[in-house]
Amino acid sequence: MESSKILIVDDSTATRDYLGELVQIIGYHAHAVDKKAEFMATLHGYKPDLLLLGSSNHLGQVRAFAEVLKREKKGTPILLIRDGSLTPEEQEKVPQSANISFLHSDFSSADLKRSIEELVEKCQDPDHKELDNTMVGRTPTMMQIKRHIVRLSKSDVTILITGESGTGKELVARAIHKLSPRAEKPFIKVNSAALPTNLLESELFGFEKGAFTGAFQKKPGKFELAHSGTILLDEISEIPPPLQAKLLQVLQDNEFSSLGSTTDTRIDTRVLAATNANLGEMVYEGRFRSDLYYRLNVVCIHMPPLRKRKEDIPLLCQHFLEMYAARYGRDHTPMSERTLEQLYQYSWPGNVRELHNFIQGITVLGDRKGFYENMGNNGPVGAFLNGGRAAQPGGTVTSKSVTRRPLKEVCKEASRKAETQAIVEALFHTHWNRTKAAALLKVSYKAVLNKIKEYGIEAQYGEILKKG
Repeated sequence: MESSKILIVDDSTATRDYLGELVQIIGYHAHAVDKKAEFMATLHGYKPDLLLLGSSNHLGQVRAFAEVLKREKKGTPILLIRDGSLTPEEQEKVPQSANISFLHSDFSSADLKRSIEELVEKCQDPDHKELDNTMVGRTPTMMQIKRHIVRLSKSDVTILITGESGTGKELVARAIHKLSPRAEKPFIKVNSAALPTNLLESELFGFEKGAFTGAFQKKPGKFELAHSGTILLDEISEIPPPLQAKLLQVLQDNEFSSLGSTTDTRIDTRVLAATNANLGEMVYEGRFRSDLYYRLNVVCIHMPPLRKRKEDIPLLCQHFLEMYAARYGRDHTPMSERTLEQLYQYSWPGNVRELHNFIQGITVLGDRKGFYENMGNNGPVGAFLNGGRAAQPGGTVTSKSVTRRPLKEVCKEASRKAETQAIVEALFHTHWNRTKAAALLKVSYKAVLNKIKEYGIEAQYGEILKKG
């Protein structure tokens, strides 16, 4: 995806080259021009998101740029590099409608990046501002994803949303629907991985009365329920090959036949699909139909993992802390610098969902000391499992009383704590799906159930894990 486009204007070739290189380094597209010769043609052809004026531009020239933007009915913001802000007298000479901000000439690359982000965000249309309330993030990648969501929401094009588990793919789908002309119509989600293969077809397309044993009355499928609205096919990679052919027909012809029916049902449904799998690789291996893949992948939005957008962690923490402090009636205490440093160091394999669940957990339990001492060793779940005591290599816990107890008892407690932590980690990442947790732990389903009961895991952590 493209980043914001910055048009740089300055008389000096050296300054233009320097600013152009710096803008690209911090993650944006840059195009530099001389003031008079190229500005107007570039303004129409390049369609910049922001105008960056070098320090050689005096107030009269800034006013002229602002007048041009006003005449062309463009809301492009202007970022002016100078030694100080405008005086009150100078302010009066600049058009009131002009969106101008100033950057001191001794700026750093971080200052420039922050100023560009703030100005571009400030000038977004209402849809962008509404989106900011639901999708937290101001890194260039996230800002560009938001711009794509706004643009794509106005059309009915099929979109494939990719990314690791927990990155927010469903959030993207819901945002596209909410900003679309179909917003007042149904949004239907189908989790392909959660349904047995023999039930998936009837769930998607419905069935007629008497279609099979137990079909006592007609039941509409998800596609029919999503008529005039949007359907999200989550975990699309889990749809079996025989059903992929029928799904392809729906996408091509906008009609389907339910189980037991002799007629076709026409629908007007926008289709969004999401997956954490590499569909291109699955096509190559023959596990996913190539024609269906190309039909779904008209436009692709890829959600980055949290480890690739760690600059958004403070914003996400603030958002989740405020949300859960209000929900649970707790005092809202911002994260300390030490905590944020630990958050930056952690790899977040569960992505934003893991951070979300962790903030919920420490808000409910009120145990931040455990986080400070354990984050580096055990990740966020281990932080509140250990109750504030520092975990040591091998899973033991430091305590003066340990050496005074029988070795057998010490080993038993260490084993219990290690097993509890492993099970909770698995349940945390599978959202209390005990079957998947057993698969992750490579033990039987029954063994997981017994351990949950034996260690009292559901009583201690069930509420948090189930909501994850």
